Amino acid sequence: MTALPGSFSTPFDHAVPNVEQRVLLVVARSLDRDPATVNLNSRLFVDLDAESLDMLDIAYSLERTFCIRMPRVNLLQRASDLFSEQAILKDGVVTETGTELMRRSMPEIPGSWIKPGMRVYDFRLLITVESLARVVHRCLEAVSRLRCSQCGGAAVPNPESAMAMICVDCGHAIELPSGEHLLIDDLRRVGEEMRLPIVGEPA
Repeated sequence: MTALPGSFSTPFDHAVPNVEQRVLLVVARSLDRDPATVNLNSRLFVDLDAESLDMLDIAYSLERTFCIRMPRVNLLQRASDLFSEQAILKDGVVTETGTELMRRSMPEIPGSWIKPGMRVYDFRLLITVESLARVVHRCLEAVSRLRCSQCGGAAVPNPESAMAMICVDCGHAIELPSGEHLLIDDLRRVGEEMRLPIVGEPA
């Protein structure tokens, strides 16, 4: 796991510095690219020629770098689980409701990229380096709120075990927030803004 700056006695009391730059470097390393050729607006599949296995490697590397748990299922799949497939997809095409849900859920994507009649695969092609940075920020935000169930102390990375947190005061193990659950929570919030009824619970 990449160490956080030593000046942090409790790392998540503060914003982790240079998140975007560190995400960019993880992407460049995972795709064997010169970091100078990668920027926040670079689309993973279109501009950087990433493949599905590359995305798994990137997610794993981001987890180790930031001590977080990234979501593994895409937004449209989870949206279909929550709000029904009929509300999100029709004959393989993302509905108007689904398109607006994606627009609100992916604010880093230029509005001109999101058009009527897009298919699931088309949205996958929109994922940028900044999309990953947004998810990392969301996970770090959740981690910053972790508290020990035993004494209420703050969570810090466990120096003896990658991908694990412990209480800074008593050393009790603290489970990392699930990226999947965070994704679902955010979809619920956007769905509430759009007044979408929830018809199912993701597995």
